[in-house]
Amino acid sequence: MAAPSAPVDVVYTWVDGTRPDYLDLVRPHARTPQDCNPERFRDTFELLRYSLRSLLRFAPWIRRIYLFTCRPQVPVWLDAAHPRLRIVHHDEVVAEPGVLPMFNSNVIETYLHRLPGLSPHFLYFNDDYFLGAPAGPEAFYAPDGRLRVFGTVCGERLRGRVYEKQLVGLGLLEHGPVLIDAAEWERAQAGAADEIRALRRHRFRQPDDLRIDRLYRWHLLTHGRDRAVAEPCWRYLPQAKFLKLTPQPARIARALAGLARSPRRFVCFNDDLGPVPHPDVVAAVKAYLARTFPEPAPWEVAAPGPAAR
Repeated sequence: MAAPSAPVDVVYTWVDGTRPDYLDLVRPHARTPQDCNPERFRDTFELLRYSLRSLLRFAPWIRRIYLFTCRPQVPVWLDAAHPRLRIVHHDEVVAEPGVLPMFNSNVIETYLHRLPGLSPHFLYFNDDYFLGAPAGPEAFYAPDGRLRVFGTVCGERLRGRVYEKQLVGLGLLEHGPVLIDAAEWERAQAGAADEIRALRRHRFRQPDDLRIDRLYRWHLLTHGRDRAVAEPCWRYLPQAKFLKLTPQPARIARALAGLARSPRRFVCFNDDLGPVPHPDVVAAVKAYLARTFPEPAPWEVAAPGPAAR
């Protein structure tokens, strides 16, 4: 399939939870130890830097890159004035009272379609996703132009699976980029308006959270089959790698070696390292990323010293 006739942007959500000002913002609102779980917001590996490098290398057809983050954050190594970048802070988009500050990724994702100037179709990446092989438009669009919908076993439409907590998780299928039709993203939320309002009262993630990515998938496969097609797991899994980073250096080393031998198109490095990341795992992951994506992107700049943060 040729590049889409209309431009396609990519949106990243990101935050550096090691910043003292961010922690000062979080603590007054935290109610449980899980609310301050560093795995959800630390930037141990600078994964965003390497994810952006992978995008430039393997999906050069993408138009602009949006970074949706908490004010005043911008990565210290990023040239925010680069013409292909747009930095959008939460308070530029969220008008509803009582929602800010947002620490819940499920809430943040409900606002993605509101970013100013965003293309009607856009890719959504978490900062721990990256591309490991070429990903042209055909990776996200079927030959007839419909959107490929990932995250199902075989195309099932189960409304009950749109919530955070599930007896059987599908992390292997769900941790990857999502091609979003902004109008359908909005329609999916309009059809669940009461649930969206309730979700936006959850400042931190909760087991009963509505998951907008799951709601969108259900919406497309239920109401938008003329615009979307399910991508079954047996076609998705051979091109994807979900690596849960745990404090097991030998296991992680083997997994990284296997990924180097057999690259996958869609990769997620999921931080499950506990309060203090194992130094050998950190070193191994950083070395893998530096070897795999050695060329700086044109929007990278030398990071200033700590005082500039």
